[in-house]
Amino acid sequence: MKRARSIRRKASLFGALLLSACSTAPIPEGVNRVNFGGALEFAVPVTSMIGRKFATVVRQQYDFSCGSAALATLLRYHYDDPQSEQSVFLGMFRDGDREQIRRLGFSLLDMKRYLERRGIAADGYRVSLADVMRARTPGIALIDFNGYKHFVVVKGVQDDMLILGDPSLGLRRENERTFLKQWNGVFFALNGRIETAQRHFNQPSDLALVPAGRFYPEAQAVSLAELALTRPLPGEF
Repeated sequence: MKRARSIRRKASLFGALLLSACSTAPIPEGVNRVNFGGALEFAVPVTSMIGRKFATVVRQQYDFSCGSAALATLLRYHYDDPQSEQSVFLGMFRDGDREQIRRLGFSLLDMKRYLERRGIAADGYRVSLADVMRARTPGIALIDFNGYKHFVVVKGVQDDMLILGDPSLGLRRENERTFLKQWNGVFFALNGRIETAQRHFNQPSDLALVPAGRFYPEAQAVSLAELALTRPLPGEF
């Protein structure tokens, strides 16, 4: 009987330790160890939801660096060229129009010049989305996201959804209709190396990690005002 109570107390303590972790700093990505009384230790692989979204996307560190992060994503995850945001940023900033870059961020021209200095040919093409889907080649698109000009990497297409590598939001899906409203119609792609490009389009790693669609695709999402009405009143929480 005493042994049973001791086991229950230890189980309660272990549960309390796990619950207390929710109120502390986030657990870092990677392998973390949970130690229980010095007798038991577990190696637990930990990946947060944010970590999953950026597993195949280089995350931008500055408001104006989506261009360098998008190009680093394209090179690292689609052309086996392990560049970082910093290496691309410094390369484009060093020889670019620094005043313009500080004011407006990077342009596709900055990307083209940076790649040319590295012996890589690339161009922006005015094409249709059907052309992109037919070519099955990853590339960079400039979209207008609620009035904010933003570079994303088109990583693949699944049914009527695009798989995007977004430097600020991570790996995400976007339906074709929404994307076409945001996109300026110019697709920036590397020339040559077509076999490599097509092999890295619709990659299984991207398809496995990208968030799925809505739970109720036929239902209409409620408005923000309706969501706000679910806020508990004083004394109800």
